[in-house]
Amino acid sequence: MPISRSILFALASAASLGAAATAQEARFHYDGDLRLSPQTGRLAADWTITAHEDDLTEVSFLLSAALGEAQIGGPDVVSATSVLAEGFNGAMRTYTVVLAPSVNGADRVVTMTYSGALFAEPARSPINTLDTDKVELTVDSFWLPFDQRFSSLVTADLDIWLPGEWDGVTMQAITRTAGGFHIDQDIPALDLAFTLMSDARRIEAPGYVIHDTRNPGGENLDALAGALEHCTGYLNDLSAGAGPLPDASIIVTSRDEGGYSRGTLIALTDIAETSEASLTQFICHELSHYWSHGNAMTVENWLNESFADYIAIIAMRDALGEAAYEDRIAAYQRQVEAAAQELPPVWTPQTTDRPPYLVAYRKGPLALARAEALIGREPFARFIRSMMQARVSTTPQMLDVFETVAGREDREAFEAVLAE
Repeated sequence: MPISRSILFALASAASLGAAATAQEARFHYDGDLRLSPQTGRLAADWTITAHEDDLTEVSFLLSAALGEAQIGGPDVVSATSVLAEGFNGAMRTYTVVLAPSVNGADRVVTMTYSGALFAEPARSPINTLDTDKVELTVDSFWLPFDQRFSSLVTADLDIWLPGEWDGVTMQAITRTAGGFHIDQDIPALDLAFTLMSDARRIEAPGYVIHDTRNPGGENLDALAGALEHCTGYLNDLSAGAGPLPDASIIVTSRDEGGYSRGTLIALTDIAETSEASLTQFICHELSHYWSHGNAMTVENWLNESFADYIAIIAMRDALGEAAYEDRIAAYQRQVEAAAQELPPVWTPQTTDRPPYLVAYRKGPLALARAEALIGREPFARFIRSMMQARVSTTPQMLDVFETVAGREDREAFEAVLAE
């Protein structure tokens, strides 16, 4: 059974979502109160959004139309209008907020208040729930105001008011409070995602915690634990001084599709029938994103996805042997050959477009397989380690690291492979 990704974040790599995220600065800080009523499926939110861009004249926020008409104010708001439109996952409102000019580069503030039943109509995507068993919220449901540019990193302080006994996970830090939870997101990220669970099986080990929300659950958890143990050990050894990984939070859900990762917060579909090879590769891929630094919205997204995927493949090879590796490479090759006339190069100095899926997730990993064959496995491992330590974020930087490890001639050969 495939482990699919969320709708929106086909647009952006997991690199920008988690702790590795970034040297980039946050465009906004979200300070809010969120009241949840699982029995009715309703939420009520009150936000103070601080804009850090001093040259920003207006911003358009997307919000689920199920939450009614938001009230917008603040001392720096000149005007605010909304338009109802069809969106990724149902009807949404676009709120266009015109801001007063910044005075001497000062931050400006927007307030937004709204409430409603988030899933008044069935969602098109299975991701996100608000019921008595689980509250799972990511940007896919547009439960919070999301910058229409789809590239704005945010920090956040969020108080969640929720009665009863719940366990909670988020992308960065979550703590229990008298009324519910507090989320502290001080590393800029694209999303503010969290899951709260009232009845989940919890398996805790050094480096990770698994939350199985299936009922009755338990199927294939040994394989998942084995994949986590292998991936965290392999990646920490490979990264050396660039590690170690932060602890991972893994949520196993009962849905057939709609898996995603936000840094080391990883939500899986029902893994009962997922093969050991696929599970190992998926977990290693998502954890490898801790060392992704390319701009997810540009040509450099191939660095994020291709390297995460090929590192996952060689980690799977280390766990399961050469046959598993050869099978995966052959499958990738068949997919690329089936679409060869439609695919651009992985990268050239003239490339300006963000790579399509098959380039980032198939053609790029195949190019890295050829690079490993070219210079040998031990030098290739040193190259990956040097990439992690140097926090490489562009392809020319990556090629410079490759040349340092392998030499000028092999760099030129590798660059030719990328340009095919």
